[in-house]
Amino acid sequence: MRVRLVAEPVSVPGARRFVRDGLREWGRGELIDDAALCMTELAANAALHSGSRFMDVHLHDLGRAVELAVLDEGARAELESVVPRTSPAMRSESATLVAEPTTGRGLAIVSMLSRDWGVADMHGRRRVWAVLAAEDEVGPVRQPRTDETVAEASPSDVLPEGWRLVVVPHAPVALSVRIDNHIDEVIRELQLIDSSPESPTAEQARLIQKLVSVPYARHTARAQALDANDLGLTHIDVRLPMPREAAGSVRALLEAMRVADQLCRDHQLLAVPASPEMDLLREWFTHNMVTQLEDDAEPVPYDEWLAARDG
Repeated sequence: MRVRLVAEPVSVPGARRFVRDGLREWGRGELIDDAALCMTELAANAALHSGSRFMDVHLHDLGRAVELAVLDEGARAELESVVPRTSPAMRSESATLVAEPTTGRGLAIVSMLSRDWGVADMHGRRRVWAVLAAEDEVGPVRQPRTDETVAEASPSDVLPEGWRLVVVPHAPVALSVRIDNHIDEVIRELQLIDSSPESPTAEQARLIQKLVSVPYARHTARAQALDANDLGLTHIDVRLPMPREAAGSVRALLEAMRVADQLCRDHQLLAVPASPEMDLLREWFTHNMVTQLEDDAEPVPYDEWLAARDG
């Protein structure tokens, strides 16, 4: 199974959820906890250190073991970002995870929990991988193997049961970026209110929670729009791999932005409310995401959706 996410820290929970759901589908429940912990560290490493726009998360069934891998745009030669930082205690054969501080130990955890791990050259991309098996014991810290060069796999998403690849067809690039920037402006202002001496209202606190509830999907969409903008494209098909249960959070995000826009119009927030064209495009995005996640509906182009809405 594989999925592409934006290479930002907000995607780490999505990568972890992807691994948990995939192993559960394969009946490999005994590996879920260790694999989720290792994927957390591998995805965080790519998000923080690779300088990539996207990362591809792979999960391979090897029979008695599974392999986790994260592909990014970093070079294999950049080994400093994939070498575990360890204390003298962790380098000993009797090292335990419990005794160690959490800061800086991420890749050391991967090396101790995995049967084998390494970093491979993917002809311009980097693949950091780890193999886990249920019967393995926690071992000492080991440096990654670097003797592997492999051909790049297909980037197509192959998702666990309970996930869906949502497609929002022919989305306008510039307006999509404006909508996402507007959400960020509202979140920043609500957070400033939260940190002010005056306590925020319960409504404002709920808004913050709703606006950040599906961050990796929103940030993945933004990264695709920014890439398209850099290429001079005016429209793109936005592709968002998501758990089906995220439909409720998508609805909540639309409603939260409606409430936030009203606060802007009432001058309770300094941000400018969304324009009518932004509001319509948000509704269209929401319609495509919710109907595909809940009903396996086909993607609906904007003009068709607008005609059906007005008709």
